[in-house]
Amino acid sequence: MKYPCGIIKDLLPLYIDDVCNEDSRQVVENHLAECEACRKYHEAMKATEGYVDKETLEDLNMVNSLKTVKNKINKKIAVIVLCVVIAAVTCVGGYHLLFNAAIKDVPLESVSISANVYSVEELLQNTEAGMNGSESVTISADEDDDSEPVAVSIPDIGGALINISTKTLEKYDYISVASVKSDYFLRDIEEDRIDDTIYISAIKTTLLNNKATVFQTNICGLEFGEINRIVFVDGSGAETVLWSR
Repeated sequence: MKYPCGIIKDLLPLYIDDVCNEDSRQVVENHLAECEACRKYHEAMKATEGYVDKETLEDLNMVNSLKTVKNKINKKIAVIVLCVVIAAVTCVGGYHLLFNAAIKDVPLESVSISANVYSVEELLQNTEAGMNGSESVTISADEDDDSEPVAVSIPDIGGALINISTKTLEKYDYISVASVKSDYFLRDIEEDRIDDTIYISAIKTTLLNNKATVFQTNICGLEFGEINRIVFVDGSGAETVLWSR
């Protein structure tokens, strides 16, 4: 049972003088454990040997009032900060969704796809001897391949030198480079390779600001081995050959 603060304050002098019965003591202690205002009143009574004058009461009331105001201000600040965070996350997420996320399909007629197949021997001969690759990551067909990399010049990617592992170069006789061009900004290409054929199921762009007005976007994909066909597969499973050797 909870007791009003007025009753507790009436019992405090007896509690402080240790002349109240055990039941009253327990009631006071239970109330003080939950009520900060009465705790402060109790501390003030102990400090003034059981007497709390009007000025002390006013100070206590002022402290409690300030604390109430502070709590309200802190709650308002917390709400404002939360709203700002939510607004920022919403703006960033919305911007990414509209301008960066690969969501919208690029019309097939707006895409040009081609490929080139090079013999490894030809690529190595055309690569200047002694030059180091410009890429810091070595390309390999095997994740466990830690053999020494060799710098190879790939014409389709601007003649830049790419580091390809020795084991990969020994394993494959050909390297194929597929190129996808479009007036749209290309964000993602969903594809799967089976033997010598690349099957494309979707070419994605963004929802807004997704079309280039000055230049074409170009994505090049490096494949080890011979690629002889690139096929688009629509949602019904129908196939359209986009390129073949």
